[in-house]
Amino acid sequence: MMINAKKKYVRCIFMIGLLIQCMVCSRSDSKIIRIEVEESKFTPEYVHANVGDTVKWFYNGNGFQTITCDGAFPGTSLPPGGESWDASVSASCTSFSYVLHAAGSYYYVSKFHAPTMAGRIVAESMLPVELNDFVATTIKNEVILDWSTSGEVNNDRFEIQRIELTNNKTDDPDDLSFVTIAIMNGHGTSNLSFDYRYQDKNLRTGVYLYRLKQVDFNSNYIYHLLRDEVTVGVPAKFNVSQNFPNPFNPETKINFEIPQDGIVKVSVYDVRGIEVSVLLNQFTEAGYKSMEFNGTGFSGGTYFYRVDFRGKDLEKSETKKMIMIK
Repeated sequence: MMINAKKKYVRCIFMIGLLIQCMVCSRSDSKIIRIEVEESKFTPEYVHANVGDTVKWFYNGNGFQTITCDGAFPGTSLPPGGESWDASVSASCTSFSYVLHAAGSYYYVSKFHAPTMAGRIVAESMLPVELNDFVATTIKNEVILDWSTSGEVNNDRFEIQRIELTNNKTDDPDDLSFVTIAIMNGHGTSNLSFDYRYQDKNLRTGVYLYRLKQVDFNSNYIYHLLRDEVTVGVPAKFNVSQNFPNPFNPETKINFEIPQDGIVKVSVYDVRGIEVSVLLNQFTEAGYKSMEFNGTGFSGGTYFYRVDFRGKDLEKSETKKMIMIK
């Protein structure tokens, strides 16, 4: 009797831990679906739910019952991404909760009555964000992404993701390692239309692919892949941009454009015309370039940066002023 009491106590503590975990994962906008556990059946035996909902079993009896769904025990199966469970309910620990994190069918049984005491849960994805358009526009080395929705349900955010394909060609987007470059908040639940825009600036010459990761408030997500690759081409002419930020302390960026391969030297001079730093002096491929100047160790004041370019049939040079504040 002591051993049985101890087992019941351990099971109950395990159940309470799972219940607390599920309560933490659950959100106020998800439903709780109730299933009664009786001596020989689950009532109802079949339920329809949404991803993010919580299924909660309540035991009505004086004994002990199991609820198992691991994909290995006969009569059980899980959808891809579903988390298995093997729990128990009893007179001393009467409930068990499970949050549906994956869409699909869950077939579960009681080990003591399998396969006669069985149940089924069908969960559908709660990601009905109606995306109308997802397009990209390229202006020099800036990519502008636009998309719109005609209705949103439970929409927490969009994560803008990018990968450079210049040296990473593949026919299968699932093989690509996208990087999240920005996050934009969604509008929760609304039947209104919303327009979104993100500007990806200062890209180097290359080929890029973008996708949106739409995430709901229950952390469920779906990807929207941009249909076409985006190409940032070679600039048409030599150009040096004003450093940014300016004034700065202690770091600033210097962007420039070279229309063909050649030797590039980027130098920094003080007000006396003395060269105080060389940021770059080497052969460089054509494209949009960015250099960083760190003024740590330099005194505050006015400086000048100069970009010299010598290509096959082109030589250019340009100087601009920048101010460092200490």
